[in-house]
Parts: sequence; structure tokens; C-alpha cells
Amino acid sequence: MNLSLHSSVLTLSLCMTVLAASVSGICQAQVYKWKDAQGNMHYSDTPPMDVKNIETKNVKANVVDTDAQPFATKLAAEKNPVSLYSFTGCGEPCTKAQAYLDKRGIPYALKNTDEDKAALQKLTGSLQVPVLVVGSKIPKRGFLEESWASLLDEAGYPKDNPLAAIKKPAKPVPAEAAPN
Repeated sequence: MNLSLHSSVLTLSLCMTVLAASVSGICQAQVYKWKDAQGNMHYSDTPPMDVKNIETKNVKANVVDTDAQPFATKLAAEKNPVSLYSFTGCGEPCTKAQAYLDKRGIPYALKNTDEDKAALQKLTGSLQVPVLVVGSKIPKRGFLEESWASLLDEAGYPKDNPLAAIKKPAKPVPAEAAPN
């Protein structure tokens, strides 16, 4: 690389760094809120000198927040919530089952308490795990990826997790927060 090109790259890098640092200050500001003697509400980036009850707010950039889940996943979860029955001692089949749901970005309720054992016994007539329950569909016992994929596809869940590259896999929903 010649010296002139190297110098230009360094200059460009320095300019980009300075620009990024200056923009980050613009994106965040402190706002002051107060009422005047006539009861009118005021907002300003500088506090008034003669007012005692001033409320301050830190304002961040005006950015649209998005859901942590893709719309298709959220819609499928509303129509067909997923529960995974997995108890201590299950071993590799349950580990693979959880990893599969996480890889696909499927939100699920992890059922692993003594009460859940009783519910599973009533639901399937057995304590064999893992068991996948998707909405009101017939529960799937044992982990067979193709079988689980078919059931989740039928319920409307995306085949892959489009957010996998930018975020961690979905975390299980606490059992008490998820429907049966």
C-alpha cells in the first residue's frame, strides 16, 4: 500500500470516528419540564433560573423499537402457544429438543415441575419426555426433528429464525406465564 493511500484511509477513519462521537451527543439530551406562575407547562433544554420544581427527563434518539420476535412467530405463538415438557434426568433427547426450539426461535413454556408431571400424565397417559404441545394439536412424544418441524410448520411458525444472526435464541417463557 502506498503512503498516500494509507494516509487517506487513516484520515477517513479519523473523520468517521469524530463524526460518530459528535452524532451520539445529538441523539441524547436532557429536557427540563416545569409550570410557570400561571400554570402553563414549559419544556426546554435549559433549566429556568427562578423555578424550584423542575422535572428532568433524559431523551434518547427518536428510534422506532421493534418486537423481539418476527411478526409471523408472534402470530403463531398467539394462535398456537408451545409448551415443552422436559424433566430432570431426560438427558440428550430433552437437550436436543430445547436446542431445536431455540434454533428456530420458537417461544415456549418449559414445563418441568412436579405439577407439570401430573399434568403430563393426565395429558398423555405417560411420563415419557420430551413432549411438545403446540396449541390444541395432539402432543408429540419423544424428539424427532422432522415430526416436530412438521407440527410447528403446520401451526404457522417460521421454518428458520430470521433474527438468529442478530440476537440470542428465544428464551423459554416461565411456565406460570404461558397457557397450557
